[in-house]
Amino acid sequence: MVNDMDYKFDIDYWGGQFSVPCSVVSEYLKTSDGNYVKVLLCILASPVRTVSSEYISQVTGVDINVVDDAVIHWTSLGVIKVQGLNSSANTAALPALAGTVPHKDSLSAVSEKKKESENKTERIITIKYTQKELLEKANSDPDLKKLFDEIQSFLKKTLNGTELSKLVEVYELYDFDVPTILITAEYLRLIGKCTVNYLAAVLRDWNEREINTYSEVEREINRLTEYYDYENMVRRCFEMPYKLTKNQKAYAEKWQSMGIGEPLLEIAKEKCLDGTTGKLNFGYIDKIIVEWNKNGVKTPKDVETADEKYRNSKKKFVGSDKDNSYSVDKVENMIRNFSSEGGDKR
Repeated sequence: MVNDMDYKFDIDYWGGQFSVPCSVVSEYLKTSDGNYVKVLLCILASPVRTVSSEYISQVTGVDINVVDDAVIHWTSLGVIKVQGLNSSANTAALPALAGTVPHKDSLSAVSEKKKESENKTERIITIKYTQKELLEKANSDPDLKKLFDEIQSFLKKTLNGTELSKLVEVYELYDFDVPTILITAEYLRLIGKCTVNYLAAVLRDWNEREINTYSEVEREINRLTEYYDYENMVRRCFEMPYKLTKNQKAYAEKWQSMGIGEPLLEIAKEKCLDGTTGKLNFGYIDKIIVEWNKNGVKTPKDVETADEKYRNSKKKFVGSDKDNSYSVDKVENMIRNFSSEGGDKR
């Protein structure tokens, strides 16, 4: 158990000091990007009133483009004032931003790279906006403003310029509407994978697979949810504390498509452990399940019937009359006795 600690600081020990607005800690620290905080501290600690983006970048180690985003971020929140920056753009502080569809004209901000493989050329597109451009887009588009706001609410943090640009990308370039993006984010939040990068990757993949409309995305989410539940059932049945590997997932998807429930999966596991001296082997289990599926085995009772039939097929009899038939062992004994009594007739 970790004990709560009380700390007493000697603030005179450090020498030079500077002031930080209380609102930074009380309202914005928890939700602001770490690089933005670095930039703010550098600005507040500066002995001069005019500093360049390049200087701040060198002192903080933060990319110069992120420095510019950070300045607009803190200006929009009213923490600092910057001469020459249009403060009217701060009407909705960044945490209140949310998303819709930017015009195709803005694709001038899109940089394209081409990467060739053996059979195809993959097109990689990245959109990058400044923080000021993002604010202007959100303020001119209520839908986009809503998107930013909802996503930041899911994540409980203020998104940086790169993350907001990702949202604009899937909204503008891939033509996903706001409700579709939000139900995807909600699904990812429920499974513990709600990051902007992961959200963008999922939507990009769906776009390539022509899953674009709200109803199509909803069906895909339902399918994934059902599989997610099935995978958890497999892990529970097999007592696996870790996630399935790619190959194991392929087996699980196959068994799900066959309608294999937990009772049959439990029996298959036990047969595997018996046949492999206690080792869990997905390939071994799959062979059992495929055989069941081929023979129409659907329930534990069907398994008992199939096992009994298999045992009977292994019994070796000679003759067609069951009452008068002899086992192979008895016939072999008779032959040995006959040979020892009669000897070699040659």
